[in-house]
Amino acid sequence: MEEISVRGIKGGVLIGLPEKAWYLQRDMLISRIQTQERFFKGGRIALDVGGADWSQDQLFRLLRDLSDEGVCLWAVLTTSETTLASARSFELQTSISAQNTTGKPENPQSSEDGHGVEWHIKPLEKGEKVAFRVNGVVIGDVPEGAEVIAFGSLVVWGTVRGSVKVGCGGDQLSRVCVLRYAGTGLSLCGQMVEVPKKLFNASALEIRYDSGAIQLQEQVARKFKIL
Repeated sequence: MEEISVRGIKGGVLIGLPEKAWYLQRDMLISRIQTQERFFKGGRIALDVGGADWSQDQLFRLLRDLSDEGVCLWAVLTTSETTLASARSFELQTSISAQNTTGKPENPQSSEDGHGVEWHIKPLEKGEKVAFRVNGVVIGDVPEGAEVIAFGSLVVWGTVRGSVKVGCGGDQLSRVCVLRYAGTGLSLCGQMVEVPKKLFNASALEIRYDSGAIQLQEQVARKFKIL
């Protein structure tokens, strides 16, 4: 029986998967992570999938599954052109040489506190899927049927009517801020968040962890006055 290989590298863990169909690789990976939950949870992994073909939708579903396990996927190594294109569509690294040299992921846009920030500067289309490897900012709406995954924090300067998953890397300092919420699902660090209906399409919301529990705070707009 072909085995999964796991070895430590700078910045995370490299997991090598046997040459099998994408769905078999997915099942083997998730099973291994669930078996060693304490080892993988909150960690960052790179995957070597060999020549297996992963479509964009299949890779996004894997990102979503990994987020449920509190694991961050930052790189995909492959000899498949299909998988390469899928990985690049989510801005995942396709090489770990730079990671092993610097110990930091490629991300030219970073804030002063050292945490990367990625931007999506237009509204999402219905059915569109966006994954942020670190903290994410969406300028525009997230319509019904659209999905956003962020391994760190997420800010949406618009209305969320689709699904968002935040803090997928397991960092309990992660938070989500939305201008308006009327979505179909919101989770923070793997926990579903129930947003009261009275807050749908109301004022801006901030959702974060505090003292081990999820806190939902309504952000009341400040009034400006002319000096």
